[in-house]
Amino acid sequence: GEVEEEGAHGYDPRTTCPRAAARGQAARARLPVAMTRFFNTTGPCVPEWHYMLPPEARLPEVDTLVARYQYFVVHAARQTGKTTAMRALAARFRGQGMVALHATLEASQGEGEVAAAEARWISAIELAARELTVGDRPCAAPSAAPGTRFSAWLQAWAEAVAPRPLVLFLDEADVVRGEALVNLLRQLRAGFHLRPSHFPASVALVGMRDLRDYLAAAKDGTPVNPGSPFNIKAKSLTLPAFTESEVAALYAQ
Repeated sequence: GEVEEEGAHGYDPRTTCPRAAARGQAARARLPVAMTRFFNTTGPCVPEWHYMLPPEARLPEVDTLVARYQYFVVHAARQTGKTTAMRALAARFRGQGMVALHATLEASQGEGEVAAAEARWISAIELAARELTVGDRPCAAPSAAPGTRFSAWLQAWAEAVAPRPLVLFLDEADVVRGEALVNLLRQLRAGFHLRPSHFPASVALVGMRDLRDYLAAAKDGTPVNPGSPFNIKAKSLTLPAFTESEVAALYAQ
């Protein structure tokens, strides 16, 4: 239905929930007038709060991969800045007119049943998509057979925002295991040829290990063959530890 204008029929969106509004005012009142930036080691960094390096400087190849509508992997150890870099890159690509989003698949950890894992992937991405403008958010997941629902949902989303490319950074991809992991990769491969107008133009799978390692784990140690369900991967990138010059640049801030 249509959105009512402010004040129409006594409706004011700012006062629909007075208690929530009061809590918001109280929270704002407790915020410091100015926050001094600091070094952060607990979760993703925020440029306004923390000292950090530009993500494009640490992962210069990502720009080319996204511009070429490639699918790729980013892997590195914990506390190396993966999530911070992916979030910053997504924000920068949004500034360039793309529909770009960072989301985590962590909620599906340990879920081997494909239909349940699909539901968790969709819910996690929908939650992350709240930072997008309303018109860029994904539509409701369509009815589809288990094992195809995730790709059908991605297809509908890409078509809804076309001609702008849909770019996804899927973090904690290596916590998806077993048949759920194989199915995730197969669904991405199945829609790959439809990009960019009918499927995500570029997808990055982000985690602590390279794709070949966790595919082998999903197959109980069986070596990955060239026909693996993610043979569309263009490249594997890694984030090394900070160099001496990078540490100096951080301290210089």
